[in-house]
Amino acid sequence: MRFFTTAIFCLLYLFSTAQQGYNIDIELENYNNDTLLVGYYYGDRQLVKDTLITDNPGKFSFVGQDTLDPGMYILVTKPDNSFIQFMVPTNDQHFKIMGDAMIVEDIAFEGSVDNDLLTDYVKYISEKRKLTEKLDADVEMGISTLNTEEIGAEKTKIDTEVKAYIAKIMSEHPETVTALLLKSNIGIDVPEYEGTAEEVQINKYLYYKLHYFDNIEMDNPAALRTPFLHNRVDYYMEKLTVQHPDSIKLGIDYVLEKVEPAPKTFQFYLSHFLNKYANSKVVGFDAIYVHLVDNYYAVGKAPWMDEETLLKIKDNADDLRPVLIGNIAPDITVYEEDNKPISLSDIDADYTVLYFWAPDCGHCKKSIPKVVEFNEQYKDKGVKVFAICTKHREKTKGCWEALKERNMLGFINAADENHKSRFKIKFNVKTTPKIFILNRDREILMKNIGSEQLSKVMDNILSTNKKKEFKD
Repeated sequence: MRFFTTAIFCLLYLFSTAQQGYNIDIELENYNNDTLLVGYYYGDRQLVKDTLITDNPGKFSFVGQDTLDPGMYILVTKPDNSFIQFMVPTNDQHFKIMGDAMIVEDIAFEGSVDNDLLTDYVKYISEKRKLTEKLDADVEMGISTLNTEEIGAEKTKIDTEVKAYIAKIMSEHPETVTALLLKSNIGIDVPEYEGTAEEVQINKYLYYKLHYFDNIEMDNPAALRTPFLHNRVDYYMEKLTVQHPDSIKLGIDYVLEKVEPAPKTFQFYLSHFLNKYANSKVVGFDAIYVHLVDNYYAVGKAPWMDEETLLKIKDNADDLRPVLIGNIAPDITVYEEDNKPISLSDIDADYTVLYFWAPDCGHCKKSIPKVVEFNEQYKDKGVKVFAICTKHREKTKGCWEALKERNMLGFINAADENHKSRFKIKFNVKTTPKIFILNRDREILMKNIGSEQLSKVMDNILSTNKKKEFKD
């Protein structure tokens, strides 16, 4: 009895270990190249997982000891880069792919429920599409025996059958990547609303946005390795989210909350958003970067990040935080040519254009004439230009020499020979020219714009302020 029990345990052990890792055999007729690439989807990218090489034409083995991340994978043939898609679920990574490399539609699988489901679905949809196309073709050729109502009924029947077919797959095989993919293609049924055209449009938009991810399993690890997830996330962030930092921050938090149960998906999107907004050229979007650092990276939600890189990210956010749009600009005291101190808070103006420049800066030479022109146009509208030269020590002399030459005497001009004010640090001045627009309370209204944009931006600010005063 003891021998029998031991033998049973040995068999169970052998069976369990035999199914570990992945083992996908590939047999492709009419494929004589000795190389076959295995790729996979990863967010917005397609990456190579392995390069298979064989000395037996058409026969390859994709084998590994570790379990593959679930999702949709791709066989890429050489040299034409044609591809064959296949599913890899978590619990079914031992199967066979076979068929004619020249006829992708005839590729078949052995030992894979997931891929059989996908293959059958593609064939089923193809058949149904042919029926619909024939209905339309018969009408166009004038040989249809059905009237318009009957044709509509036939199309509705086909559509109902397709939906039932998909629902059956999702119900009977919910754990498959195929079910995940089919579910993601189910549209959102937006209800009808009453009211004015504008009210109806707004309500439909709000409903659609609220339910946009209903059929997308964001927390499913396989979703990251499919061709649909990133497109959906990108559409949500770019088209359904108002492109204002506060709205974008809420949208990011919403997406990250949904993907957080899938660690690798969470890592991908947190990194994706950080890189995107770290490199954004849109004025004010640095607030999104700071938000990500403060609420995720600085509180330990990015454990994959090495300490050195994490420190750089946090330091960068610290540099940006004081001068985000909407913040009160830090007060600084700098010095006029006669060494008389002047503080930012001393400027008596409804609006102050804070202009950092340097006499040897090529971009400054191009921008200064536009700032001079701007100053002449707006100096009687409550606007003053406070120009701070960024040169220190013996180079400060060049600041004063350049003022008359560049017609800058109409500005409030200053420098800080010994950098006592630390204005470069406080205003994150790493390059010149750098422009800030402040109101009387030193609130940062705009920053990092080009001198050619000054007039347009200032007009918008003045116009907005007038509308506000009118409402008040």
